[in-house]
Amino acid sequence: MKHALTLAKPVWGIGKHVVITGGSSGIGFEVAKRLNGVCRKISLISRNENGKLAEAKETLLRLQKNTRTGIHTEINTCAMDVRNIESAQAWIGDVYSKGKDQIDIFVSSAGGSHVYGTLEEMTMADINAIFDVNAKAPIMWMRALLPYMKLNKIDRRDTKRGHVLMLSSRSGERTLPKLSVYTAAKGAVEKLVEAMQKEYVQYRMVFTLINPGSVNTDFTAHWDKATRKAHNDESMSVQEAADSILHAIHSHVAINKISYESVSQWMHEPGVLLAS
Repeated sequence: MKHALTLAKPVWGIGKHVVITGGSSGIGFEVAKRLNGVCRKISLISRNENGKLAEAKETLLRLQKNTRTGIHTEINTCAMDVRNIESAQAWIGDVYSKGKDQIDIFVSSAGGSHVYGTLEEMTMADINAIFDVNAKAPIMWMRALLPYMKLNKIDRRDTKRGHVLMLSSRSGERTLPKLSVYTAAKGAVEKLVEAMQKEYVQYRMVFTLINPGSVNTDFTAHWDKATRKAHNDESMSVQEAADSILHAIHSHVAINKISYESVSQWMHEPGVLLAS
């Protein structure tokens, strides 16, 4: 399915370098597919479980043969646990120093919760794992990236020097039972983005908080079958979830926050009044 862009100006993402954490699957990979043939370079970062990262690269290269934009997109991959901040710092430094390149768009898509249960059912290892990947990793990536990104070279016609998009969750806006640590971590991302918007506006940096509702991905892979089915039955597709993200990237205005979910999920929100 092709998605038409209806912006008045040429899309901002053309010719840019985008880095996507969690880019081998789910929303991150869908965003990569939609920027293929638009950006000059796509860098995917993930742990490469079961060869997914290499598979994602192969898919993007294959799809590129069918693009009609005339833009060649270089596909770069890096197998990395986003929680390994030393590796992240070294990789970012190499992009700017050894590669003589820059990161124009950063999409923080890695995240999730392997546990669906009450707080007292979680081990400390569970809590640390969920908070590290969903809250601490985004903070540390920003600490490593922004000193470089704020000095990006830009065309005089560019409205944005760089664009950071942080995937949080509707769960970070309204807490849910049995996802308490996940919602706390995603709430931290929201406040991080709000602070960065104020600290880096002087550099013409744009930060967009993305709060999707339920999305049909591997997010629920470790949940029990019944809960996973209930989640996926009300979920958006990854294609639907990516639409708003792509609009924010390509826009020449600063889109600060996007909060959205499927109509089915919205209709079942606690407190929503439905005709009897």
